[in-house]
Formats: sequence, C-alpha cells, structure tokens
Amino acid sequence: MKNLIASLVLAVMLFATAAHAQTRVLAGVTGAQEFDNSSLGVTAALEIPFLKHYELDLKDTFSPMESHVALGGGRANIASVGGFVWLSKSIGLTGHVDDSSYNVTKITKDADYAFGGLAYRGVIGGLPARFTLSYIRQFNNGVTPSGLESSHLQGIDFGYTVRFGCLGAVCIRQSADYVVGRILEQGNEACDGSLPVIAPNVYCGPRISAVGGGVNASILVEFPRHRATEQDVF
Repeated sequence: MKNLIASLVLAVMLFATAAHAQTRVLAGVTGAQEFDNSSLGVTAALEIPFLKHYELDLKDTFSPMESHVALGGGRANIASVGGFVWLSKSIGLTGHVDDSSYNVTKITKDADYAFGGLAYRGVIGGLPARFTLSYIRQFNNGVTPSGLESSHLQGIDFGYTVRFGCLGAVCIRQSADYVVGRILEQGNEACDGSLPVIAPNVYCGPRISAVGGGVNASILVEFPRHRATEQDVF
C-alpha cells in the first residue's frame, strides 16, 4: 500500500504542475481524539480542481505526538489520496483512500481505509464551505508477523471545511471530521486461517465488537490567495 501511495503522490505532484490555475496548497496543525486515541501533528495538502467538475486531493498528516490507551505513545502518519466529482454547482460525490500507520511503545501497525459518499458545497453565513458524509471501510486486514490481527472498522464520517477569511496572500480554513463506527477488536491469529493448523484446546469464539468514535480538527493556511474568487464556493 505504501508503494501505491508513493506512486500516487508522485503522479499528483507532476499533475499539479500543469493543473487548473485554482490549485490550492494547504498547511497547518491537526489534533484528534478518536477511539480512545489522541494525536497532535502537522498537515500538508493539495487541492487540484480540473475540467470544471473534478478535483484531485492529496493530504498527509504527520503526528509526532501520538498516544494509544494501553499501548503507549509515539508517532503516526496518515497519507490520503482522493477527490470530488461535482454533479452540479452544489452537490457531488467524494471518496479517498487513507494509509494510516503508527509506531508507539508496544506496537507498530499499518491500516488502510476507504471512504466514499456525498458532498455539498455552498456559502453559509457569507463563508464558503463544503460538507461530506461518507461510509468508512477498513480493508487489507490481516495478521502481522508478531501475531497481532488488525481490527476491522466500519462506520460513518461527517466532515466539513470552512474558509473563514483572507489576509494578505493567504486564507484561513477550519476543518473537522466526526467519526462513529463499529470495530471488531483484535483477535487470536490461530482462529482466522492464517496458521496451517489450529492448535488443540484453542477456543475460537467470535471477535468482540465495540462502538466508538471521535473527532479530528485542523486549522489550515490556504495559499496562494485567489483574489476575486475567495468568497466563491470551492
């Protein structure tokens, strides 16, 4: 998955050099409290509109401050590739794929997630904004060499981003995502078919499910400032 993300990053960077003049660069800070885990880090992103109805997005969030309950602290990174298809001026489809990894005191893990759903954009109270409602599905699950099985997440993500105003050559955005989902907790690797023979006296009961959620929020600087259009929908 990391090779795929790297290839997509290169493709997007090359595409951005010849993309629509409204390409937006974003940078800022992101904090999260999700599923009993917390993080604080920095975000960089590209938004590349093209052919009037399409947008290609690339984002990376690196968190040098990552904390997981019962697993300790460390660092994390989320690389994301996705975009929008606008069916009209206000309504569209959205989707992206995230490669999420973390390295904390007791464990190192990598997980992949797919998001897909509906998008709305408009001017709310004089502020350009967009909203998304997406279904989340974790994929590429499996058992690590250490014997730890990935949790399986299915859920809903509600997100928004608002351009609050501009000053000089930049604009300021605030964005957030609210997530709720069902997780199948990490199980016994002897029970999922990854081992050739199930050892005697091993009980393979159902995986324990739990419902959780949380929020991640960002304050971002958007540049360059596209004067005369900063109050338009984006």
